[in-house]
This record gives sequence, C-alpha cells and structure tokens, in this order.
Amino acid sequence: MSEVKHDSTNREFYIETQEGKALLHYGREGNTLNFHHTFVPPELRGKGLAEKVVVAGFEYADQNKLKVIPSCPYVARFVMKNSEWKRLVVRS
Repeated sequence: MSEVKHDSTNREFYIETQEGKALLHYGREGNTLNFHHTFVPPELRGKGLAEKVVVAGFEYADQNKLKVIPSCPYVARFVMKNSEWKRLVVRS
C-alpha cells in the first residue's frame, strides 16, 4: 500500500489504491480542523486504512498546532481508543 498523502485543496488525507481512495475529509475554520468523513472502498475494509488516514490527519494537526473536531463517528471512536490524541480535540 502506498503512503498517506495530503490534498489541502480538496481537504483530504488519502491513500490511493487500484480499488479507489481510502480517505479522511475535513473542513477548516481558523485553527480547527473538523474531521467529518472517512471512507474506505468495501474491498479494502478491515485492513487498517481508515486508521492510517486518521493518524495522518492528527499528526498534521499536531505538527501545525491545530485543534480537531471529531464529528465523523469513526474518528470519534478512534479518539476514544487512542487517548494520546484527546489533547487535540475540541467540542463545537
């Protein structure tokens, strides 16, 4: 699998595969990113791709001193299981 890429124009972190893109879409307002949608092609689910794009999103937020709103249910569950990212989370 290829590595996670960031497309700031389309506001997404993604992994390109032959089966399609695994991605995390976000919105940005000021210093806050709203992680609002993840998608993994059905044939690639269960392989950890959603986690990879979400981790890349959190790493980007951390490196750029941004906060995160985890409005996507997958991202909210990810934060509950990975407490090291809770320090970046804000509620809207």
